[in-house]
Amino acid sequence: MKHADFCILGAGLAGLFLADSLTDHNLSSIVIEKNALASGASGTPGGLVNPATGRRAKKSWKAVQCYKAIAKNLEKIQATTNERFYLNNGLLRPALLEKMARKMKNQHEKTTWPSGWCQWKSESEIKEIHPGIECVDGGLWLPIGLTVDVGKYVQAYAQWLRDEGINILTNQQPLEIHHDKKWHVELGDSTIATKYLVFATGHYTPQSKYWDWLPINLIKGQVAKFKAASGPLSFSHSISSLGYIARLDEEDTFVQGSTYEHDFEDLNPDQGGEDYLRKRMHRTLPELEKESKVVDQWAGVRTSTPNYKPILGEHPKHKNLHVFTGLGSKGLLYGKYLARHYADHLVNDTALYPEVNISRFKD
Repeated sequence: MKHADFCILGAGLAGLFLADSLTDHNLSSIVIEKNALASGASGTPGGLVNPATGRRAKKSWKAVQCYKAIAKNLEKIQATTNERFYLNNGLLRPALLEKMARKMKNQHEKTTWPSGWCQWKSESEIKEIHPGIECVDGGLWLPIGLTVDVGKYVQAYAQWLRDEGINILTNQQPLEIHHDKKWHVELGDSTIATKYLVFATGHYTPQSKYWDWLPINLIKGQVAKFKAASGPLSFSHSISSLGYIARLDEEDTFVQGSTYEHDFEDLNPDQGGEDYLRKRMHRTLPELEKESKVVDQWAGVRTSTPNYKPILGEHPKHKNLHVFTGLGSKGLLYGKYLARHYADHLVNDTALYPEVNISRFKD
């Protein structure tokens, strides 16, 4: 029998963020992962921290708080390893149509950004930053844009948490979960006894009898790692345009993402995914698409909700049973800040933001 204040199911971004935040309140956690680390949606080889989202590049919800939280955490974990997993290399958002440029510029003009975070650039300025890029009437430059190898980040983060004393069990499938004064999670060779049980299980959440009523949509996303035949690339920043191009350390490779597949039969990457990614890349960087070949491909499943916000809170019928899910494509941006917000709620009973509170849904 193992005891902890919290048992967290899932060692993706949500689970690790929450375990970390709970230690700030001197609470113990055991994290259980049914697969290997970084095997799910939190294992993508390239992701962006981008606070200007959607077609109009609208300032995301709680953008400043969320960005500062993840930037600080990335810096903290990076200091523990020699393997580079993120870069503060900036993000370019070119408009591809006149109508798109007009809407992006209007949105930018009516939005208050912290100084230097988000800059409108003319078409000529965009092409000066990135020669050869497709652009119509301008776009945005975000010097604060971050590019992350999320899988490597999760691996390094888990190791740091273990060093801090948090028990993270991988390749462990709970055989039974029941409540008797405490929550009990039966594993093959042990039992976890805990006051609080938190599901941070990503796309597996709707498979649980406790959470199958939540309006969670599953979206398969494929990304591909490309290698440029001509050698080192001429740009170091990342790009958000009909998907994204993530640039990390390797001189001649980049990650192109992502597909948005609502109907899918398996979790494997396929030729259709590559074709889709190439088509989108061609709209932004046609010459690069022509000369690049795929060297690796990856697929994962994200969760989405009706208002595109995560779901946090206690089960309406089962005491001390909680959920932290629905991070979707903004997991990097939202996750750390919301985990801290959630931990404060669990410990001090502070109110959850209504936009993410589970109470917005009914069983």
